Amino acid sequence: MATHALPTPFVQDHAHYSQFILAREELSGQVAEHVHLDQLLLKRVKLSESQFELIRLEDCRLESTELAGAQWQQASFDRIEFRSCFLMGFQANESRLHDVVFQDCKLNLAQFRFAKFRAVRFEDCDLSEADFQGSDLTGVVFERCRLRGVQFSGARLKGARIAGCEIEGLHISANDLQGLVIDPMQALALVQVLGVNVEWSYGNPKTDELI
Repeated sequence: MATHALPTPFVQDHAHYSQFILAREELSGQVAEHVHLDQLLLKRVKLSESQFELIRLEDCRLESTELAGAQWQQASFDRIEFRSCFLMGFQANESRLHDVVFQDCKLNLAQFRFAKFRAVRFEDCDLSEADFQGSDLTGVVFERCRLRGVQFSGARLKGARIAGCEIEGLHISANDLQGLVIDPMQALALVQVLGVNVEWSYGNPKTDELI
């Protein structure tokens, strides 16, 4: 794939961009809809505050790309890699993500409300205070991630894994926990999140008196 700039200064509505490398491009704040990105490599591209409604990405990799405050509502992601990207406050509500990897990304305050995830992994990501309310997170893997204050209310978490993650302050109910895979060290933290007080008992007082 050759490296070049977009054919026009602005991302166009209903445009299809395919098979090239886009590097160090300034596209912050741009607005478009029904954009299709296919087989692209984006390296250090600035897309902060962009508004791309119904954008579609297929077979793309984004490396060290800035998406802070971007609004990509009802987006579609297929076979996508996000590597070391800055997605603070990124909004992808009601989106569909299939075969997607987020690795070493900053996603705090990101919004994925009512999104649908399939074969998605988050590895070494900061997701503090991200919002997954009402999302289908079936089988999603969170590996070594920071999940402090994440909103999971109403999310479907069957088969999802959060083992090895920081989970203090999760917003989650007992019903939401059904099918969630955790490690033993996280069990106490989740009990406390649900408002249950754990009292440790060391021996039977009456029995101790007879010894």
